[in-house]
Amino acid sequence: MTFRAIGAEYTDHYQDRAQWELRAANGEGGPEKSPLEVSGNPAKFLTGHNLFGSDDVGDLLGRCLDKARAAIWPDLFERPAVDLAEGLISRIDLTASWVVDRAEDVLPVLRAMEETVWCPYRGRGVFDAGGSTLYYGRTQKGKRAKDWALKLYWKGAEVQVHKLPAPAYELPGLLEDLNRTIRVELTLRTPELKRLGLRRVGDWTPAKVREIWEAYVAKLEFGNKVVNLDTVDLGQLGLKARHAHALAAWKAGNDLRSGMSRPSFYRLRRELKEATGYDIAAQRPKSNVVPLRRLVTVSPAIQPRWADQLTAALERAA
Repeated sequence: MTFRAIGAEYTDHYQDRAQWELRAANGEGGPEKSPLEVSGNPAKFLTGHNLFGSDDVGDLLGRCLDKARAAIWPDLFERPAVDLAEGLISRIDLTASWVVDRAEDVLPVLRAMEETVWCPYRGRGVFDAGGSTLYYGRTQKGKRAKDWALKLYWKGAEVQVHKLPAPAYELPGLLEDLNRTIRVELTLRTPELKRLGLRRVGDWTPAKVREIWEAYVAKLEFGNKVVNLDTVDLGQLGLKARHAHALAAWKAGNDLRSGMSRPSFYRLRRELKEATGYDIAAQRPKSNVVPLRRLVTVSPAIQPRWADQLTAALERAA
C-alpha cells in the first residue's frame, strides 16, 4: 500500500501528549488538514494474501489506516478523525473465484470461454501473451484504459509467480485448491464509478458490492463448459507421458489394439476416458466430423476449508 498526503505539511511536533492536547484544545498548532491518497491492495496489506477477503470497503479502508497509522501520522498520538464514508474512489477491483474438478481443466475452460462467451460492450475475450489470462476489455499499451474490464486467470499459476507467504505452502489442500481455481476480477475506473454514482466509500456496502458484481459478471455465462479437446494442447491436460503418446497416436489414426494385450488396452482406454473423455476403442473421427467434446462443470468457490488455518499461521508468523 502507498499513502500520500497531498498539499500540506505538519506545522508542529509534540512529544508530550498533555502539551499536545492543551495546545489543540486552545486552537494552537497541530497538523494542517490535507487530503490523503491511498493506493494498493487492502486485503493483501492486512493479511499477506488475496486468496479471500472482505466485501466491506469502509471497514477495509479503516483497518488499513489503523495498521499504517504510525507511518502516516508519526507525530500524532492517535489516528485523527477521518470521515471514511466521504472518501472518493478512483478505482476499485472486485474479485471472486470459480473452481473446476481438476487442475487440468482450468486452461481448457478458459479457452472454451474465448471461443463461446461474448461479453456485451466488450466483445470476445482476448488472451495475454502467456496464454493463461483471458481479458474482456483489454486495452493496447499506450491507449486509455477502458472504463471497466474483466479478466479471468488461473490462480494456481499466478501464485507461482507472485509468491504467497511461506506458511501458506505448508497447509494441506491449499495448492490443490488453487490449482483448480479460476479467479475473476472486475475493475471499475473513475468514469464508470461516476456513471454509476458510486464514487464515495460510503456507497459501497456489502449489498452494493454483490449487486454490482452480479450486474457485470452475469454477462459471462459460467456453469457447464463444453471443452473442445481437439483444440487443446495435450500438455495442458496434465496427462502422463504414456497417456499423451497413446492419445496422439490414436488421433493420428493408429489402432492401439495392435501390440497390446487386451487387459492393457482396456486399462489404457479406461484411464484416457477418465482423463479426457476420449474413447480410443472408437474409430478416430475424420476432419469433417464434429470434434469430440467433454463437459466441464464450473462452480462458485465456497469458503476454503483451510481459511482459518491460513489466518492463524500468518498471525503466528507476523
